[in-house]
Amino acid sequence: MTMITADDHWPATLQRVIATLEFKVEDPQAIVPVMEIESRQDIHSLPALIQTAVKATMELDHWIAVERMEIPVDREAVLARKQLARALAIQPPGSAQSPFTTGYEAAYRLRLEQLVWAAIADHPRRRLEELASARA
Repeated sequence: MTMITADDHWPATLQRVIATLEFKVEDPQAIVPVMEIESRQDIHSLPALIQTAVKATMELDHWIAVERMEIPVDREAVLARKQLARALAIQPPGSAQSPFTTGYEAAYRLRLEQLVWAAIADHPRRRLEELASARA
């Protein structure tokens, strides 16, 4: 899946957006770990396009978590998210992140970036706004 269009800034924009996100497990002791996604920084200080893209990405993550099919969310994304949630849940509190967790996180970030692009590719600004508005 190529992300190069007439608007070459989109790959860099989506990479920046995905990099601002942090993944956390609410209750590591739960039978099925529930992973939450949040921004590492106050998104209100970011440019409007980035704010919109962060909100849209968080909404897409929510759709993946509940396996919603309004957009082409494939099984790989669902499994990558579940693997990351399990890896985060088994990490001892306060410990350094294991290489396995880092790998699962990188795999999910890449999958999430590809899915955001697939969801917005036909009209990036409008699609981002539509996804972000569901988050408001």
